[in-house]
Amino acid sequence: MRPSRVLRTIAAGGVARVLKLNTFDAKVAEIFAQARPDALWLCQEHTSASLEAIENQIRAAKIYDVDSLVRVARGSYSDYIRPLEADAAGLIVPHVMGAADARAVRDMTKFAPLGRRAVDGGNNDGMFTRVGFLDYLEAANRERFVCHQIEDPEALEEIEAIAEIDGVDALFFGPGDYSVRLGIPGQLQAPEIVKVRQRVAEVARKYGKIAVTVAGKANVRDYVSMGYNMLSVGADVVALATYADDVLSAFDAI
Repeated sequence: MRPSRVLRTIAAGGVARVLKLNTFDAKVAEIFAQARPDALWLCQEHTSASLEAIENQIRAAKIYDVDSLVRVARGSYSDYIRPLEADAAGLIVPHVMGAADARAVRDMTKFAPLGRRAVDGGNNDGMFTRVGFLDYLEAANRERFVCHQIEDPEALEEIEAIAEIDGVDALFFGPGDYSVRLGIPGQLQAPEIVKVRQRVAEVARKYGKIAVTVAGKANVRDYVSMGYNMLSVGADVVALATYADDVLSAFDAI
């Protein structure tokens, strides 16, 4: 099983760098992977990406030894394990609402003795049965990780109970949805949001978990100082929109 680049970077004391894709073309994934981030964030929660499209993006990233993280749709256990079986290095699970929810996610995504994940081994992650059965189970629990998104006040109330669960690998603070829940939509640097951002990082590091959030170039240093060791710092749709607006501005003075 391919080792996770994100986990190697963090184990070495580094900060894992992530680029997000809202498009689901393998060429876009390859272009972003050529920049050598630690991971690409792919999405099935807010896009129409099929599993086949996600699988091709994962393949494109692996050419450059770049992980893929798939934000899943909340559904059955199959919605969680199929991206892992396509050889995503990690999952992002949106709107984990409390400790009971976190345990349910853990049980669906981790093999025994940590959880109750269903076993196949005949897919991309098991190299189509070339990885021995016991090695497959052990490597999957060691080299694959799940980010539990903290996006709601209810989850914050149980943040320590979530973090102490064995098999919860990372806490991912989602400031956008959290700001909406607080009634201050889009105010990502409001004191209330800053306080929660700090709290999530503090608890994650206290329990030896990966601390994840979204950042811009201007606040990467601040978030690392806060304790975050995995940051998503850009998106394909932002790059495309900015580029399109910029080149067409050449006509403004005509």
